[in-house]
Amino acid sequence: MSLLPAGSPSTEGVTMSNRSFEGLDATLGAMHLRPPTLVSADDTLAHVASAMVRDGVSCAILEEPPLRVVTEFDLARGLAQGQGPGDPITTIASAHPSWAPPSASVAEAAALMVSLGIRHLVVLDISDRPSGLVSMAELFGVIVRSQEPMALYAKFADIMLHSDSEASKEVHQAPPPQA
Repeated sequence: MSLLPAGSPSTEGVTMSNRSFEGLDATLGAMHLRPPTLVSADDTLAHVASAMVRDGVSCAILEEPPLRVVTEFDLARGLAQGQGPGDPITTIASAHPSWAPPSASVAEAAALMVSLGIRHLVVLDISDRPSGLVSMAELFGVIVRSQEPMALYAKFADIMLHSDSEASKEVHQAPPPQA
């Protein structure tokens, strides 16, 4: 008996993991994130959009302090509010984005993103420099590939219920700008 609706792709040859919570407990640092797409505060909306398309990403980081990001949503919102392709990216960049250290687990990062309603999380290295970006889609892929459905639900529910635990306090907001 199949739980898939008629016409769904076959699961033949697909093995579900029996490695309980390996994916959720994996750290962001272990994900081998590609380097972030860096853009300049002097760049235009059009230039940043082109860089994101070129790199196949949905978020870019402004290389100049303070920490700021530009997402696909920021670009869409800016255009909807009357910004033009030639306007500076700083007019739409999100200041003080949420971030996590490489030691944060996939589960902690996913729980934070769900609770804040965000789709991107900056990964900061020990020197507080961006070492990568992780998207909800990437985290979802790690989680789905490593879990049995019920184990996944139970672990994620437990994390959401205990999101104020000591382990999840390691995931932070961006530091305030330095004077």
